[in-house]
Amino acid sequence: MNVLDELSQVSILQVAQDLGLEVNRNRMVCPFHDENTPSLVLYPHTNSFYCFGCAKTGNSITLYAEIRQLSVKDTIQTMAREYLGGYENNAYHASKKPVVTKNTLQVVDVRKMQEKEKPVEEIHSQIYEAFRDYCLQQPSNQHSQSALAYLKQRGFTDKTIQDFRLFTVKDYSTASWYLKQRFSSLDLQESGLFNDKNNLIFYAHPLIIPYYRKGRIIYLQGRVIGPPPEGHGRYQFLYKHPLTLFNADVLEKIKLDQDVYVTEGAFDCIRLVQDGKAAVSLGTANVFKKEWAKLFKRANVIFYLDNDKAGHRAADELEKIFSHFGLTCSRKQLPDDYKDVNDYYTGRLGSNEQLGLF
Repeated sequence: MNVLDELSQVSILQVAQDLGLEVNRNRMVCPFHDENTPSLVLYPHTNSFYCFGCAKTGNSITLYAEIRQLSVKDTIQTMAREYLGGYENNAYHASKKPVVTKNTLQVVDVRKMQEKEKPVEEIHSQIYEAFRDYCLQQPSNQHSQSALAYLKQRGFTDKTIQDFRLFTVKDYSTASWYLKQRFSSLDLQESGLFNDKNNLIFYAHPLIIPYYRKGRIIYLQGRVIGPPPEGHGRYQFLYKHPLTLFNADVLEKIKLDQDVYVTEGAFDCIRLVQDGKAAVSLGTANVFKKEWAKLFKRANVIFYLDNDKAGHRAADELEKIFSHFGLTCSRKQLPDDYKDVNDYYTGRLGSNEQLGLF
């Protein structure tokens, strides 16, 4: 276990106490925004926290770094000296040296020894979750603040942002470095998180949407914050990895003949769930695996795709596929003035800012 893994297991209650924060029944006044009523909750079983007032989230390392105003490097060194017995400062510096061929081969050898016990999907989930955890540990900055503002302008509530566990790559370089220290280049590229040049793919897409199945991350999707820069699309999917359904776990929880909406974008799906509906997302209008159809056997499927030629064409094809499998389906059409479901909800209900919630 490396230093970061050990530190992430340090009790967040102990860290909060050592920082001089007043905690009552795992709640406290949030130190990251002005408030009188405690809205920041500590979760000891995961050593994480979440503020229901400003949506600040992270773990014990994040809390320590933010309160002490330390860099990631200084936070790790300081906490390691304070909480890890026998920690040697030189060990940290040694781990931060650039990865050379010899070290990379050693990591690959360890992975190969573990392959007999852990399937490839398990290794990929570990990589995705390590990426998520490290991003949550990074101190908040302009990237994360812009991402939160953008999400709220799109009408998402703090609870929705937390429920879907959206997160931001706050510092691209350190996130990339961290993953390269923990995993082999081969595993990182095979996971789709790094491209053939061994670069982390979410350089221009720092807002990350994780896809979960049974509590594990199985896929990641990145989004630009606001309009996409020239030469980039709005979304970045895993490199050379096939798309999978977003929010698919809901299909195991629905009642017989319950309405389930199928959208193109993950944000459209999230907005429908926020509105109390059951929904899943395809990620794009161009992809649907026929074997997915059996997952909808209990549902009354309603296609709610984008209001463009691709969306209309996809709805036609999906109706044929679902009808072939004897599944009940229909479609819902957006008004002409709206491109997708989230635009429609935001235009009809307003953003959090317009509603006075932001």
